Parts: sequence; structure tokens; C-alpha cells
Amino acid sequence: MKHIQTGPLVEFDDPKRRKMMQAIAEDAPSRLNLFRRVYAGQTSPRQAIKAQCLHCCWMSEEVIRECTATQCPLWGFRPFQKSSRVEAASKGGS
Repeated sequence: MKHIQTGPLVEFDDPKRRKMMQAIAEDAPSRLNLFRRVYAGQTSPRQAIKAQCLHCCWMSEEVIRECTATQCPLWGFRPFQKSSRVEAASKGGS
């Protein structure tokens, strides 16, 4: 199991990022490493989209699944969606 640092986040010079990271450490510590990598520029575009959706929906995978913000440029790429094949199979399709 990975150790998650929840102490002071002094590696961020930007006070807004530091405040955001402190809120994540308190509310969703399992997501802290993802946001740390995003802010350091060490993630894939897919991970960055995941972080943005988590931030927008305040860490709720269920809210992301049910997102209705179709005008968001990331809406079609949001994480936690069933693939179209899984949906078709569950509906009796191919």
C-alpha cells in the first residue's frame, strides 16, 4: 500500500494550489498523489482529464458518471464511463 503524505504541502509556491492540495488531503487523501502529479506536469492527458473532472465534481465518481455538462470540452472524455460495448451488451445488443 502506498504511503500518502497528508502533512504540509510546502512544495507548491502558488497559495491557491497549496490551499487546493490541503483541501484534497483532508477530504480525499486517496486522490492526493494524482493531483500532486498533475500540478507537477507529470501525468498523461487522460490523468489530467480525470483530475479536472474530479475537481469539478468534488471527487465524486458517481457525479462524473451522471454529468450533464455537455458543453464542457472534456465531457466526451470524462472518466468512469461504461464503454459502449458494455452498455450494448447489457441492453441485449452485440
